[in-house]
Amino acid sequence: MTATVRTAPPPPPPAPYGLDGIVVPEVTMPAPPHTPNPHVRAAHAAAQEWLDRFGLCRSAASRRILRRARLPLTAALFYPGASPPVLARLTPWLYWICIMDDEFDDGPDGRDPARCAATLAALLDVLGGRPGRTPAERALADIRLRVQEGRSPGWSRAFRRDVEGWFWTYYEDTADRVAHHYPRLDAYPRQRAHAFGAYVMLSLAEPAAGVDLPEAVRRLPALRDLRHAAAEYLGLHNDFWSVGKEREAGVYHNAVILIGHHERVGLQESVDSCAGMLDARARRMVAAQLELPGQLDAVGVSGVTRAEALTCAAAYWHVVRGAHDYYQRVDRYTRADPRLKDELAPPHGLFTGQ
Repeated sequence: MTATVRTAPPPPPPAPYGLDGIVVPEVTMPAPPHTPNPHVRAAHAAAQEWLDRFGLCRSAASRRILRRARLPLTAALFYPGASPPVLARLTPWLYWICIMDDEFDDGPDGRDPARCAATLAALLDVLGGRPGRTPAERALADIRLRVQEGRSPGWSRAFRRDVEGWFWTYYEDTADRVAHHYPRLDAYPRQRAHAFGAYVMLSLAEPAAGVDLPEAVRRLPALRDLRHAAAEYLGLHNDFWSVGKEREAGVYHNAVILIGHHERVGLQESVDSCAGMLDARARRMVAAQLELPGQLDAVGVSGVTRAEALTCAAAYWHVVRGAHDYYQRVDRYTRADPRLKDELAPPHGLFTGQ
């Protein structure tokens, strides 16, 4: 008689830190996993060269925070088909998004509206073409020019609008903080999509996939619906994984925290409700994806342009699926940082120097 070999069940996947005692629901994800971009090491080297060239993130705390975030892995998961030079141009933008988020969440620029507005005004001038004067401004000017290399004027205009919309959310969040205003739940998902930089990440998916769509195709309702649903999913999913970090920092621009505040429910109910919001966005993405081929046919988009529109839609799905697989692999979201931070100390010194 053959003995039965019992194997231990696999360990559960890591959960967001800060949710001790909470049953973390499985988040809806219709897209299958994909192989990460194999050029991740080259992208990491390029990003480090960019940080060093502009003198950014030189402190030990900053380097530790960036190691915990594993941003080259983000790029590899978000943009699996990007060529090595394109991936090298895109990866610094993911560093910039992470660094900006930390600076405004944890530093004084996110607590003083006048200071926040002045910081953003300088960055917006650089985005408009003014040469950078500080290390941070010169770094932004560099990645702005490099990401537009070979792109159409239409894509460049759309990308600039996405970055401007993301930048201004820092001022909106700061105004909320000083006014002790909690955003409404019905308006929050779109606000969070901009604040997370989700539209920027999705725009970067287009050069990563080698597509540059005409404006008329970019404006198709199905593709726009897919993009909006994907952006909202990305923002809410980040909230789901960052609730522990943001509760520690006293940040309440987070869906889980806002649900608890507005609906007067506990953390378990808030987490469950946020998972339901993600499920709704996933269903919207699927619906838009199904509608897109028919809309392309209806307006007479065929050939290469039609193929590129479908490739663009697939690239949006890669970003969303990549984020799904990213969070449980990195310490930033699964383990608390054991090193205490000083109150309102900007961890990277992006605007204040180090």
